[in-house]
Amino acid sequence: MNNLKEREYTSKIPFEDGHGRSHYSKNYNNDNKKMISVVAIIVAILAIFLIIKLNGAPKVEIIGQSTVEVEFGTEYKDEGVKAKAKFKDISNQVIVESNVDTSKLGTYTVTYKVPHSKSYDTYTRTVVVKDSTGPEITLNGGEEYRLQYGSTYEEPGFEAKDACDGDVKDKVTTSKVDTENGNFDMHYVVEDSRGNKSKKVRHVIFTDLTAPEIKLKGNSYISLITNTKYEEQGATATDNKDGDLTSKIVIEGSNIDTSKDGKYTVTYKVTDSNGNEAKATRTVEVGPTQATGVIYLTFDDGPSSNTTPKILDILKSKGVHATFFILNYNEENEKLVKREIEEGNAIGIHGYSHDYSKLYASVDACYQNITKLQEKIKQTTGKEVKILRFPGGSSNTVSRKYCKGVMTSISQKVLAEGFKYYDWNVASGDSGDVKTKEGVYNNVTKGLKPGRDNIVLMHDFSGNNKTVEALPDIIDYGLKNGYRFDVITTDTEMVTQKIQN
Repeated sequence: MNNLKEREYTSKIPFEDGHGRSHYSKNYNNDNKKMISVVAIIVAILAIFLIIKLNGAPKVEIIGQSTVEVEFGTEYKDEGVKAKAKFKDISNQVIVESNVDTSKLGTYTVTYKVPHSKSYDTYTRTVVVKDSTGPEITLNGGEEYRLQYGSTYEEPGFEAKDACDGDVKDKVTTSKVDTENGNFDMHYVVEDSRGNKSKKVRHVIFTDLTAPEIKLKGNSYISLITNTKYEEQGATATDNKDGDLTSKIVIEGSNIDTSKDGKYTVTYKVTDSNGNEAKATRTVEVGPTQATGVIYLTFDDGPSSNTTPKILDILKSKGVHATFFILNYNEENEKLVKREIEEGNAIGIHGYSHDYSKLYASVDACYQNITKLQEKIKQTTGKEVKILRFPGGSSNTVSRKYCKGVMTSISQKVLAEGFKYYDWNVASGDSGDVKTKEGVYNNVTKGLKPGRDNIVLMHDFSGNNKTVEALPDIIDYGLKNGYRFDVITTDTEMVTQKIQN
C-alpha cells in the first residue's frame, strides 16, 4: 500500500498492476528532470556566447573601397572605418596611419589600428596615386580669335602645363585646318610622358570691320559768290574687301540754291557688302565774297584725358574740325581717338614715342616709330593713316645729336612709302614760353595770312589749359574774317620747313 501511494504522488501516468488495478508511473518525475537539464544547458550556452561576444574581436567595416585610385596632385581624403566592440561604436578610437603623398606617383597604404583587449587589430586600405589627366593648354587671345579682313594671322601664343611634367609647351604640335570663307582652325595637341593627350582648337575668323574710304574730288570746302552755279565734283570710294565702290556712292544735298547766302553741306555716303558705312561731307559757303583762306587747326602730343575732351567739345560746338597728330595712347584714351574720327576730325601720326634719342637713332628706328603707331591706329579705328608730323618738325636740329642726316633720309623714305608729312606756318607757342591764353590767341591770329593754307601748331597735352581757353576766340576770329576751317588729308598740299639735318 505505501508503495502504491508513493507512485500516486510521484506520477500522473496511470498503469495497471497484475490484479487489474490502475496506478501512476514514476516517468513523469524523470521527464521533469530532463527538461530542467536542457534549460540549464541552453542558459549556459547563451552565457558562453555572451562572454565570447563581449570579449571577442571588434567588428570593423572599411568605408568605401579597399583599393582606391587618386589623381596625381589632388587632395586625398580618407573615408575611414566603422568599428564596434561590446555593442559600442569605437570608431573614434581607431588610429589611422597614412603615407599617401599625391605629389608622387605610386602605391600607398592606409593602416587602421582598432583597439582589441590590450592590443590592436590592424586593417589596411591600398591607395594608388596615378596620372590619367592630360596637360592643360591655355590659348593666348582665347579660343575664338577675330582678325580684320585682309590682315595676316600671327600666332598669339599658348601655354601648356602638366601636373607631373610641368611646362610642356615645347611638346605642343600645331596644325592648321581650313574651314569656310577663308577662316580656319588652329589645332594644338600635346602628350605628357605617360601618354595622356590634350587638345585645344582656336577658331580664327576674319571679319570686315573697315568702312570704305571716300575721297572727295576737289576741295572739302568751296566758297561761291552769290548766284554762282555750283558744280558738283563728286567723289571716289574704295573698300579693302569690295574694291571700287564709287558707283555706289549716294550724294545728298548737292542741289544748292546759290541765290541764298549761307553754308550748305553736301554729304557722300557708301556702304560695303558687310554693312560698313562711310560718310564724307563737303561744305559750300555762298556769300557776296569768297573766303580769304583756310585754317588747319592741328594739335600735337595727345590724346590726354583732361585736355583733348575739352578741345573736342569746343570744335563740336563751333561746327569746325581739326587735325590731331597723336602719340601712343593707353586703353583709357582709346575712346578719345575714336571720338576724334567719329566727330569728323582727322588723325595724323606724331610717333609711337617722342623720345628723340630713340626715334632719331637711325632711319629704321624713325620709320618703325611711325609704322608702329600707324598699325595701332588701324586696329583702333579701322583706318590707315598716311599723314604725319615728325616730332620737333622736319626742320629740327636735335636729331643731329643722334644720327647725322636722319631727317633728310627719313623725309625721303616716308614720301616713297606713300606718306605725306606736314610742318606748320603758324605757331601758337603753347609748348614754349607762352603762358597765357592771351599769348596763344595773339600768336595765332597774328600769324594767319589770307589767301593761303594756314597750318596752326598747337598742343593737347595734359593740362594745357591756356590753349583750351584761347581756342573759342581763335575760331571766332577766323570765321569773322572770312577763313574756313578744314582738316588735313593726303590731298592737302604739304606745308614743310627747310630740313637742317
